[in-house]
Amino acid sequence: MKSEFIRTLLFSVVQCTGMEAVREYRLSSAGLAEAQRIAIRRYWAPQLLIIAAVLVLSFFLATRKAGIGAVFGFGLITALLLTYIFFVVPQRAQRRLATCWDSYKLTVGSDYLLRQQGDTPDIRLPFSDVKRVERLQGRYLRVIGSERFQVIGIPESIENFEEVLAAVCQIARPANLQRDRSLKGALLTGAGFAVYLVMLWSRSPQVVLPLALVVGGLLVWLFVYMRRSPNISRRNKNVSWVYLLCIGLCILKVLTLLPKTAGH
Repeated sequence: MKSEFIRTLLFSVVQCTGMEAVREYRLSSAGLAEAQRIAIRRYWAPQLLIIAAVLVLSFFLATRKAGIGAVFGFGLITALLLTYIFFVVPQRAQRRLATCWDSYKLTVGSDYLLRQQGDTPDIRLPFSDVKRVERLQGRYLRVIGSERFQVIGIPESIENFEEVLAAVCQIARPANLQRDRSLKGALLTGAGFAVYLVMLWSRSPQVVLPLALVVGGLLVWLFVYMRRSPNISRRNKNVSWVYLLCIGLCILKVLTLLPKTAGH
């Protein structure tokens, strides 16, 4: 009985010692200002595409001598959109980033990584499920799992980054990225919205039908992505329902042009 007690005690000590291998890291408060600056710079790229689309549409409305009602309605929507883009969105983005920044926590366990952040779902990634690791020098690490949407982003402004990097390198050697992939996504989103505006204001079936297919497919993909991705906050997941309304407008636009297409 005495030897049994000693073995149990030793096992408990080993367990407690193993707990010390679990390390937690948070983002440095000093890196928040730089992250906000990068986020705003990345935000302006798609917005410039939207503004360009608005100017092009205004030109076509003027040259085609659209009715005063259409011009007035378009001007009102344009003014509201530009006000929202230039004044509301940047401030909200900075506040949201500050909240996410303060709540970010990375846990490096003996055989897993765990990312916790705000109201986004936790991501637990066992080392055995890691498919590859990517690094954008000076910006972040991306640890990608074997399952879809299983991605943990680790900003380089995290506390003790070199220690985190050494731990990640033991899992897989990082592949160096040449450019920020999130910028490409932002540009595609902005281009998609610009194309969506062109589709809504066009009266030509030859223009509307192919654009509706492209934009509709993009909206469906964005809706599914936002609903399933664990890197999207619960609040933004609710916003994704707006995409269904946009898809409905695409369908309505196509239905209004079908009689004109059949007439030809």
